[in-house]
Amino acid sequence: MEADDPRMDLVDCDIARMRYEAGETGIQIAEGWATAAVYAVLAVHDGRAKDPKAFPGYGDGTPEETARRIVARLLDAGWRPPDTECLDLPDIPEAAS
Repeated sequence: MEADDPRMDLVDCDIARMRYEAGETGIQIAEGWATAAVYAVLAVHDGRAKDPKAFPGYGDGTPEETARRIVARLLDAGWRPPDTECLDLPDIPEAAS
């Protein structure tokens, strides 16, 4: 997405805006956020294995919480869920069944 793209209005995260403006694609930005979230939760788990009181403000560090963190970052970066027509499609295309 280019800096003058009207969809940039959907991007709440300043870091994502800077990354778009630097020429990164939405996929590259998403990979970066997901990677950072995975490394963070691994560091939290490692730290808490050594000291259960480590990272008190991080949260539970569960897979579900980590997934919510990733989804929140993607939404802040302008990603949106698919439209409802996509959600109503069958799991297996009729031609393949």
